[in-house]
Amino acid sequence: MLRTYRRLIVVATLPVAAATCNELQTTTDLQTARMDESHQAYGAHLTHMVDNAILHDMSVADIHFIPHTGELSGVGEVRLNRLAKLLNTYGGTLRYETLLDDEALIKQRLEHTREYLALTGCEMERVQVVAMMSGGRGLPGGEAVEKFEKGTEQETDGGATPLTFVPSSSGNQ
Repeated sequence: MLRTYRRLIVVATLPVAAATCNELQTTTDLQTARMDESHQAYGAHLTHMVDNAILHDMSVADIHFIPHTGELSGVGEVRLNRLAKLLNTYGGTLRYETLLDDEALIKQRLEHTREYLALTGCEMERVQVVAMMSGGRGLPGGEAVEKFEKGTEQETDGGATPLTFVPSSSGNQ
């Protein structure tokens, strides 16, 4: 009799087994759930912290563009969307920091940045977009050169000995 119902028992237990498998979570699922809980608890505070950092820096860089083009990358779009809201509120100068020598590409990226900000509703009469070093705290140029030329002093028994900067020849930095 058991042989007769064997197939019926197997078929009847399949939905139970499938439901049990759906409840299993991977490590990624668990970590994502923890991050979501953390974001719910601290999300507003983190948003304000990020906004303050963006306002302090007010820049975009080569990473925000698709290589060798003037088009924004996904990261660039996200950054400019947030910056547009802040620039619309406070105005200011958005700096494009680059090490490129291609003046045409730099000009294209600056123009594309202006257009994108305007499309997001940013009041462009209060905003400048220029190619220059990013903002933030730093040393004035003269003081930075003076410290670079002086080197770092290291205390020894005989007094201070200046250490000088020697570039790495391996190219790995």
